[in-house]
Amino acid sequence: MPARIGVMHRSSRRAPTLLAISLPFLACEPAPLDTADPIVTTLTPAELTPPTEGGPQLVDVRERATFDAGHIAGAAWLDPGALRATVDGIEGQVVPRATAESLFGEAGIDATEPVVITGADNGTDPARVAWTLHVYGQRAPVSLLDGGMQAWVSAGRPVTNAVGSPRRSGYLGQPTREELRVDQAWMLAHLDDDAVAIYDVRTAEEYAEGHVPGAIHVSWTDGLAADGTFLPADEVRALHGDPEAPTLVVYCRTGARAAVSWALLRAAGYDDVRLYDGSWAEWGSDPDTPKEP
Repeated sequence: MPARIGVMHRSSRRAPTLLAISLPFLACEPAPLDTADPIVTTLTPAELTPPTEGGPQLVDVRERATFDAGHIAGAAWLDPGALRATVDGIEGQVVPRATAESLFGEAGIDATEPVVITGADNGTDPARVAWTLHVYGQRAPVSLLDGGMQAWVSAGRPVTNAVGSPRRSGYLGQPTREELRVDQAWMLAHLDDDAVAIYDVRTAEEYAEGHVPGAIHVSWTDGLAADGTFLPADEVRALHGDPEAPTLVVYCRTGARAAVSWALLRAAGYDDVRLYDGSWAEWGSDPDTPKEP
């Protein structure tokens, strides 16, 4: 059964931590997910060690040249841009499952083992990769290195430029979690649904120029502290107005910034958080969709 992981509030923001968005760990056949389980813990950098057999898989999603110049020992490289595609003229949407599975397998990701994802900082790429892993059924915890490599290096942690050949795996996740991604039709059907709270996480200027009716503006960057680390769960909840709606939806322009808000809201303990993948690129370009102001 899934492990129940609580939220640990940090007393200092100087050292990088791990934000873990956890799913049940299964060693054999897939089983239904229990999204009501607590899903967050924070770990000190000392608790992140280079991968060993059966240990966490480290995935670096920075530019390839930057990865080659220095990364955490044992980390594999993954191109986050390869997980996004233009679909029906709308850019930045998630690639088909077969494509994602191939890319995850090339990076050596095993769906049954924990994954730690790092970028340069707490930008959009690590969160977007984490969301994509969840969509396609990652069966073990997925964590984001809080502060990314910038925080890792600042903490004096070691890096290497040795690049090995990643182990190849046949990525086999649980069935696609369709409930993590909504489309335009779903949005249109739930605009007046009191059980749904919609968040526009773009800039205030973008929001003012036009947004989905009823959407609440909370910039994705507001979820980051002054030093670039993630806000703790209680502050994330307060930032979003402690919503009582059971279903939360986030969107931006192409679904990249929204992935960070998705991760933070999931980490804050909200069980049903969904990402509108087409986001404003789709909604705003359709003359038939209602818009505010």
